[in-house]
This record gives sequence, C-alpha cells and structure tokens, in this order.
Amino acid sequence: MSARTSPLELPPVTYSIIHAITIPVRCAPGAALVYALLDLVSAAVTPIGALVVGRFIDAAIASVSAGAPNSDVWRYLALVAAIAGYQWVRQALRTMADLRLTLALRERYRTALTLKRTRLAYRYVDDDATWDLIQRVAVDPEGGAIKAAYHHAIELVSFVIKVGGLLAILTSIVWWAGAAVVAISALTLTTGLRGGKRQYDAERRVAQFDKRVDYFSKVLLGRDAAEERALFGVTQVADRHWRVAFDTAMRDRIVTRVRWYASAYLGNLITQGAWIFVMIVLLRPLASGAVSTGLFIALTQAFTNLDIVWGFMQTVHGLSSDAEFFKDLTVFLSLGEARSAPACAMEGPPALGEIELRDLCFSYPGGDRPVISGLSYTFRPGRHYAIVGANGAGKTTLVRLLTGLYDPDSGSILVNGKPLDHYGSAQLSRFYSVVYQNFSRYQVSLGDNITLGDSFGPIEYALRAAGLSEVVERLPRGLDTPIGKLEEDGVDLSGGEWQRVAIARALARPAVVKILDEPTAALDPIAESELYDLFHRVTEETTTILISHRLGATRIADEILVLDEGRIVESGSHDELMRQAGLYSRMFESQRSWYEAST
Repeated sequence: MSARTSPLELPPVTYSIIHAITIPVRCAPGAALVYALLDLVSAAVTPIGALVVGRFIDAAIASVSAGAPNSDVWRYLALVAAIAGYQWVRQALRTMADLRLTLALRERYRTALTLKRTRLAYRYVDDDATWDLIQRVAVDPEGGAIKAAYHHAIELVSFVIKVGGLLAILTSIVWWAGAAVVAISALTLTTGLRGGKRQYDAERRVAQFDKRVDYFSKVLLGRDAAEERALFGVTQVADRHWRVAFDTAMRDRIVTRVRWYASAYLGNLITQGAWIFVMIVLLRPLASGAVSTGLFIALTQAFTNLDIVWGFMQTVHGLSSDAEFFKDLTVFLSLGEARSAPACAMEGPPALGEIELRDLCFSYPGGDRPVISGLSYTFRPGRHYAIVGANGAGKTTLVRLLTGLYDPDSGSILVNGKPLDHYGSAQLSRFYSVVYQNFSRYQVSLGDNITLGDSFGPIEYALRAAGLSEVVERLPRGLDTPIGKLEEDGVDLSGGEWQRVAIARALARPAVVKILDEPTAALDPIAESELYDLFHRVTEETTTILISHRLGATRIADEILVLDEGRIVESGSHDELMRQAGLYSRMFESQRSWYEAST
C-alpha cells in the first residue's frame, strides 16, 4: 500500500490549530498547497487591485478632462481585466483542489479514524460521554471539521495579507489611521473567539438530545417498528418524544447562535463605523491632493466591503470552534485500545487448556454495586458447562470478562496458566467463538454471514448443527442468496432462522472454546433443547459454555454453575443440583412444563 493510499498516522499527541494545516497537507500535499496558494495570491491581489482601480479611475478622469483617452486608461483597464480573470480562474481551480482534498481526507483521514474506532477497548461502548465524543469527532470527517479548520486557517492568513496591505496603503496617507483600525478590530476578534467556543460547547450539550432525535426518528420511520406502529398507534407518543428532544436541542442552538449574531453584528457595526471614520479622515488628504480621487474611491470600496469585515468575524468564530474540536480529537486519539498481541505471543489460537478465574470482581462505570463479586472457578478443557441464573445475575458480564472485552476491577483470569493480557485481542478472538443474545444480522449472502472474520473452517457441519440445511435448500441461490432486505433479490429469514445463522457462524470458527450467550431466545423451549443437544454432539472435542436463564440445555452439561448476585452459589451436574433442592432446583421446577414434551 502506497503512502498516499495508506491510512494517515494519527499518534496520541496534543492536537491544536496547527494540525488544521498539517493533516490536510499530509493527506494531499498538492491539492492542499494549490488551494492555499490560490487564496493567498487572491488576498495579495486585493490591495494591489485597489491601487490599480484607483489608478484606472484617475486615468479615466484625466482622459475625460483631456477629451480623449490616454494610454494609461487602456493599461490599467487591462490590469483590472486580468485581476478579474484571475479571480474567475482561481474559483475553478480552487473547486478542483477542494474536491481532491476531500477525496484524500476520505481515503486517509477517515480511514485512520475508522481504524481507531475499531481498535477501541470495548468498555467505551457502555460509556455515553465517550460515545458522544466519538460521534462529534467522527461525523463527516472528510467534509466537516478538519477541512473547515484548514479553510479557516487559510482564510485567516489571507485576511492578514488582504487587510494588512490595505492598512499599509492607508497608513502611508494618514500614519495613525491603520493603528486605530487595528485597535477597533480587536473587538471583533474577542467576539469571534467567544462565539466559536460557545457554539461548540452547545453542540456538546445537545449531543444527548440528538441521540434521542435519531432514535425516535427510527421509531417513526424505520422498518423494525412498523408492525407496532400499525398495531398500537405508537406514532403519536414517539412523535411527542421526538418533538421534545428536537425542540430542546434546537432551542439551545438558536440561543447560542442568536447571542453570537447579536455580538457579531455589534462588532460589525463598530468596525464599519471605524471604516466610515477613516473615510472622513481621508477627506482632508483628498481635498489637499495628498490622495487622488481614484485611490479614495478604491479604498472606500475595499474597506466597506462586507466580506472583509464579516468574513473576519466568521473566520475567527470558526477557528475558535476548531480549537475545541482539536481538544476532542486529542481525547479521542488517546482513548485506550483493545489489547494487542505481545511480541512473545504464539501464532494461532492457544492450545485447549484450563481457564482459571481468581477472585474476580467487576463493576460497570457509575454502577452502585459489583456485578461480579469475588468469583473463582476453573474451567477444565474439553468439558461442557452451563451457567444459569436470573436476569442480572452477571452471566453476560462474566462472558465479557472471559473474552477480554472488559478488564476486571480486581482478580485475574489465566488461560493455560498465563494471564489473559498475555494474549492479544486477535488471538483471543480465535481462541473464543461466541454467539450473543443480541447478535448482528448482516445483510449479505448466507455464505458470507457464516464465514465472516479472518478464520473459519468447513461450514457444512455448522449448517447441519444449526439446523440450516433445509433453509439452504429452499433459498433460490443457496449459500449465495442475499438474506435480509437490503438487496433487491434478498430473502428475509424468521427470527429463529437468523439466530441459527449466528450459531452456525460460531460453529464454523475453529475455536477451542465455544460460548453461547442465550442465543436461542427466539426459539421455543423444545426447539431450544433439540438445538443444544445437536450443538453438544458436534462440539465434543472443545470446551463449551452455555449461558441461559432457561434450563432446557442444562441437563446435557457436564457441570452447571448457578450465579446469583455475581457469585457462584451452586455447582454440579443436573442430578446433583436437583438433589440439593436449592436455587437451581427451584428454577428448574418452575420451568419443568416447558420441556416435558421433549422428555
């Protein structure tokens, strides 16, 4: 992969406005420099153009007085036309450079942000503040904040060149006038800086309401809620919640923007008043002949141009907002990543061995109680386990700890006698194969759904074990048939069939530990029990861990662990636990009627 097409290196350093220049230049040096050069030359042309227009007007007045045009008229007219032609060509070239810059940022900068997001530690998924931060940084990366910051930086330098040249001309006529204008314009600088920060802070505040707007928009318009919209008439309720979130966010944005416009217009009026004062001051040099009529008119036109005044306000406002964005970018790029494989780690998945839990404790951020509390246990290789318990007992959290998605607050996990952090996340992903209750439905072909990832084996037995053989036979293109509703010829599956696809995906991976985290919620208890029986037979040479609060699969497990409030309160085979007449026995008796038809 060439340097041009490879993702941009974004190390975890402190980012600032200077990176508004360096990042675009690193992505597309040619386009970025052409864009900057065009704008800077245009800025330099502004004071030169004022002098040329002034000379042209003077020459035209002299020609009228003489009764015939002189050569100066044509010469300065040609220069005015050349300047106008340059501005036209500049706009076309600038548009092309801007497009090339956008494409390069999409290719390298967006990719770098995406890769960073894929490497983030899993704990950030449950952190709302971090998730909001990610959304602010990653929204429209190639056309949003980074490119806007680059534009603002170039605009600021252009403004200095443009207005600096005009002030130099003004100072050569009235020595103190330029300094007076600079002092008055400092007011607009302060206004712009405050306004930009307030605007970005407002976006931070309303992020939670934007999430609600997006959610209720999906409820109102999405396919998933269509049946309940029609059956229960949820539109009115969802619309009310959408309106409250939208109005709250919009109100904050409007108030912030109104304050900015009010102060900005005040600064604009002050600056415009300064220009008018300068023009009045120039009347005396005009009357004495120290400044020509043409130059007076040209300067008046240039200084009262709204773009010079208002453009400066907008640029400073933008740069202030950009500075807040770079603070967010700094935090984002410093976020912890999933563990990478140490240099000494072996290639391929670890060998089938023990998984030992030593006094594990874990609480979710902001939680008022531990979810896992002092849990110790050793999973033996090649055995089949079932972990059961009521909702909230800590079953899914234990899976996240086992697979390295979360790090325990205290205690340790040993795999084959080595700490879990000895292994990289990629290696652990080949060690474990997991089917989650909230599995993903990928809108691709059935075959691709099963062979997702970087490691998989023959899928025939996975299809058979998951009960998908008949599904494959009825699909018009077999495994090549798109499933879901994304493709025009896609075939959607039932909820139970989608779950079987997720199970087949896990079975197709040659992992030594297979975990099923309540993946059969859409199946009836009898079908669930039959699927687990089949799953048990095809995973005889691996360690399996079944997580469930329904107990149809527990009888086939070698050992059942009963979790309650983050602790293992009972363990043993089905028969042993039934004889103990404890929590497991009571849970099973309450569900016995679900499975009687299968016994």
